[in-house]
Amino acid sequence: MFEKINLEEELRKAGSEEKRNQTKTLLGFKALFQTDWEREQEISQVLSRGAVSEALLSPEKLDEQNIFELDDIKKLCINYRLRFLSTKHFKSDFPREAMTEIKNVENRSGEKISAFMIMAPSTMFKLEDANKDPLLFTPLSDGRFYLIHKWGGDLSPFRKILAWPFKNLVNLVSTIFFISFFLASIIPIDMLSSNNDFFSFYRAAFAAWNVIFLSGMVSFFWFALHQKFSVSAWNDSTFN
Repeated sequence: MFEKINLEEELRKAGSEEKRNQTKTLLGFKALFQTDWEREQEISQVLSRGAVSEALLSPEKLDEQNIFELDDIKKLCINYRLRFLSTKHFKSDFPREAMTEIKNVENRSGEKISAFMIMAPSTMFKLEDANKDPLLFTPLSDGRFYLIHKWGGDLSPFRKILAWPFKNLVNLVSTIFFISFFLASIIPIDMLSSNNDFFSFYRAAFAAWNVIFLSGMVSFFWFALHQKFSVSAWNDSTFN
């Protein structure tokens, strides 16, 4: 009349197939997130130590539009007075989007990225002596560089103009002469002499004085602040 109860069978009935499938799904997601988290930790370590490995990415499976020659990167750095250095010198945080893009590039290429470079203003680096707008690259096996991610705002349109005098010595000297003669040309003649002629000895003398004065001031602050021209500073990890 009353059948005996088999506890093992009752236990198996209690654990329905649906529940077991849900558990398997949750465990699968957990394993996926664990693997993803571990890879992000590895990427963070590579970013912080700026490791450069011989096992660089191959360009075959990557978007050709995001691949750049070193000469192009150098030209941009010089024009806008930027630095192109290993990520170990970068002092700001990397956004979440950059980490996502790194993993996307790895998925497309089927390889792990083991080296990173970044282009940014010098204020965003921990330079040896020792804010924006960084571009994250990885070097490729053919000597070019792949742009992974760019964040921050755009550069001011005046940055290139302001950076022009610091590209090289010729530009700096040209700027000093231009400013000197510009100031000499706009000063009223009656402040220089009683002679009403625009082109006079006094105006030329004032222009020469401006050149000497500005050259002295620029030289003083240039050496006092250990400044370098952009043509040599673009990939230099030392201060200024």
